[in-house]
Amino acid sequence: MSRYNNGLVRRAGLLVSVSSVVLASGGYAMAQDKTAADESQVVEAVTVTGSRITAIATNAPTPVTAVSTEQLTQTTPSALPDGLNKLPVFQGSSIPTRSGDGAGNQAQNVLALRGFGAQRTLVLIDGHRQTPSNANGTVDVDSVPQMLISRVDVVTGGASAVYGSDAVTGVVNFILDKKFTGLKIEANAGISTYGDGQSYKFGIAGGAKVLGGRGHVIGSYQRRETDDVDNFDRAYGRGVYTLTGSGTAAAPFTTSANVRRGDSAFGGKITACTNSCSALNQQFISNGVLGPFLAGQTTGTGNQNVGGDGAYARYTTALVAMRQDELFGRFDFDLTDNVQFYAQASYANAYSGGWHFPVKLTPGNGQASTFYKNNPFLNAATRLALGDNGASDATNTFQMGTYIISTGPKGLTGTRNVNEYTNFNTGLSGTLGQYRWDLFFTHGRNDLMVESRNNSNYQKQFAALDAVTVGGAVQCYAATQAATAAAYKGCVPLNAFGPTAISQDAFDWFTDNTHQNVINTMDNVGGSFTGTAFDNWAGPINFAVSAEARWNKYTVWSDASPTATVDCTGLRICNAALPLWAQPVSANVTAKNNVWEVAGELAIPLLKDLPLVSSLDANLAGRYTDYSTSGSVQTWKVGLDYRVNNSLRFRATTSRDIRAPTLNDLFQPIQASVSGFVDLHTSTSATVFISTQGNANLVPEVARTYTVGAVFTPSFLPGFNASVDWYKISMDNAIGSIAAGNTSIQQLCEASGGSSPYCALFERPLPFSNTTPANFPTKVYNQSLNTAYTEIKGFDFEANYRFEALGGSWSARLFANHQPTNISQAFPNAQFSKVSAPKTRVTTFLRYERGDLAIGVQDRWLSGFSKITNIPRTPAEKQYWVDPDVRAFNSADVNVEYKFGGTTTAYVTIQNVGNAKPEIVPLAGSIGLTFPVPPGQDIMGRYYTVGVRARF
Repeated sequence: MSRYNNGLVRRAGLLVSVSSVVLASGGYAMAQDKTAADESQVVEAVTVTGSRITAIATNAPTPVTAVSTEQLTQTTPSALPDGLNKLPVFQGSSIPTRSGDGAGNQAQNVLALRGFGAQRTLVLIDGHRQTPSNANGTVDVDSVPQMLISRVDVVTGGASAVYGSDAVTGVVNFILDKKFTGLKIEANAGISTYGDGQSYKFGIAGGAKVLGGRGHVIGSYQRRETDDVDNFDRAYGRGVYTLTGSGTAAAPFTTSANVRRGDSAFGGKITACTNSCSALNQQFISNGVLGPFLAGQTTGTGNQNVGGDGAYARYTTALVAMRQDELFGRFDFDLTDNVQFYAQASYANAYSGGWHFPVKLTPGNGQASTFYKNNPFLNAATRLALGDNGASDATNTFQMGTYIISTGPKGLTGTRNVNEYTNFNTGLSGTLGQYRWDLFFTHGRNDLMVESRNNSNYQKQFAALDAVTVGGAVQCYAATQAATAAAYKGCVPLNAFGPTAISQDAFDWFTDNTHQNVINTMDNVGGSFTGTAFDNWAGPINFAVSAEARWNKYTVWSDASPTATVDCTGLRICNAALPLWAQPVSANVTAKNNVWEVAGELAIPLLKDLPLVSSLDANLAGRYTDYSTSGSVQTWKVGLDYRVNNSLRFRATTSRDIRAPTLNDLFQPIQASVSGFVDLHTSTSATVFISTQGNANLVPEVARTYTVGAVFTPSFLPGFNASVDWYKISMDNAIGSIAAGNTSIQQLCEASGGSSPYCALFERPLPFSNTTPANFPTKVYNQSLNTAYTEIKGFDFEANYRFEALGGSWSARLFANHQPTNISQAFPNAQFSKVSAPKTRVTTFLRYERGDLAIGVQDRWLSGFSKITNIPRTPAEKQYWVDPDVRAFNSADVNVEYKFGGTTTAYVTIQNVGNAKPEIVPLAGSIGLTFPVPPGQDIMGRYYTVGVRARF
């Protein structure tokens, strides 16, 4: 951690100094002429994203939504990403909820459009690509300098021809208020109706003209903190809901409450004995004392019973604790009347932490849960019940299943994440006659540290299980032997026989914190040249040309190896096939690539001022991109904008868009595990090493995108405009993970006689023609391949209306999305699946302003949906549920503001004012691991925020 803290201090000190100079260099001017309300009214009349040729939001062929920061934060004052995720077009975003198992950082804000994968949404700041935060290329948008963002432009059509890779479902562009002048401060604090989830935010931003007005400086700082919310602090968490059943007619999926693990108990359940023992299926009801184990009612899912004495996850986290700091500074200067220089730097540091799942003694052959029956921690009565024959060998053992909670919440697995982002951007821009040009350079680095807490070291755990008495003291057997005493010095023998028997010292001996750092760096240089080529019969033909080159580096550093296995030297109870670590760990890797691309765009007027044709314009764009790792690819876009008159216009686009494989897709470090495997080729079931790694042969995903829409701005209703757009995005070579254990994958390999590329997922000692058990695979692979198909179709609707009534000003805005199709197929001939999510989403804003008082309401409605996730081809594939339907969800936020003295505004916001309860929709798998609500529905509940904003 020391190198993290030192780096944080150095960079924070630098940017504090920069910001201090920025803010002190010219003093603070008076507030800008336009008020915040005025700015929000002209948000549609400014240049927006979607084209490198200057365009207006209501005149672009590609659908674009521009939303002011003010509108987003009025009813969601916590953070910009929180406000964005309430808009219908954002589906499948990652938000800070549970802590995860150490495989990555799940506690972050990663935006996703249309539920098509966050990795296919491009994030920009002022049109510049941001350095990835994560291995999959996505960006944690908490790194954005939120105090100086004036608006967010959301492009909801394919934009790879304009912006390059990843802009498949669209672009989210955060627009800086680069000419901000004055000083603004905001502070707020919040708490849920349940008395938890406390938060506070403080931010300050300033800007001033300097150097005789030829220069301008801006700077900002913001800090946000939020406390965690534990699962068991809420009724939904205490209900321990789990999805049980297998989805067949005989065992349909159902939501079960009070689910318990049938093979484990908090004090330890005896699950197996060599020879016979009366203690089998009993539990330690108190320390050292055996008693009956009430199994509860079976559910149709193995080891998941309703009620009884079985174990479950306690102390897990529903919402993680977070702390985030942002620093930003920018200086621009007019070198001449036609040339401007700028330089800006930003730094962000985000911490999150939470608890994941109890540390376990997992029952089963070969697991680190086997004890000798003569263990010195067992009393005579227990040894008798176990059938102790006095030997310390394989004839005298028993196994237990235990969830360890005796050490409290800090005895669970969990994660601590620190995400550190630095970015420097500089450039020149200017005009040359009627033409505009710009040059830029960006250097960015994102350093993500993930600490997996209380990761069980199975080798140490095996050593601690084998206890002996030497000189009247209980010790680890391995620590008493000359050959292994040094290796196991400090070993604390494990007394696991009772609910509170495991000591903190013993727990600390066999668990450790493992770490991985994921470092992404990007150097990006480019430029563009735009203007009017010439005029034709319908108007000017505008163009834009651009070129860009990027150098990317991806590094993973880990202090634990995924291929390390237990060393059984000197251990009497052991399994050398087990991985060393219980929780996921990563291997070290360093990978690089470079990208260069050239692009061009034309805006061509075709017709003008004809009957029923006020104007007809074409927009053409093309891009050639070459990746050093995955080859070259071409993208293009064709758009038409047809204006019937001043009240009605139509727009349409078709495009070819791409997402290039990330360096992690290509060179993901090996992650290894051992699991049971049923091999169709040899008709053999046994354990096998499973290796998950990247695939250097991946090529860019290619999507086809279509949009058709209309914009209505009626002259008879001033202040009103509306738009509707249909879209379709399909991709037939999507990158997806293929598992060797999938029965369909094995069947495709067998049907090909060994020639299918899927056969490469099985490493066998003998030729494919050999089908005897001797040819059981020595290793199988889970690997990403360009074999998936995915498709979405739907409609977007937006309406805006401003009017005067009741002595004040009203503004209303409605966003809606209806997406009936979101399907995918993992590989050819596989069954299609569909996303289980609302098909219709509606968000409405209504605001009333009168004098110094303003009242705002935001309502968010999500339609009901089906839990069924497959599209059956035969009756045998039909998915059965006891209750397959999820009801609709509606949540309203209310905001009241009052302005004092013209500069200071106090506000109160209540999110989810009705404390709407989401549907209980748990996941299958680990009991009590996740909070049982559908994605997008509210976990926090009613939330109160009180704050103040001042602007001078």
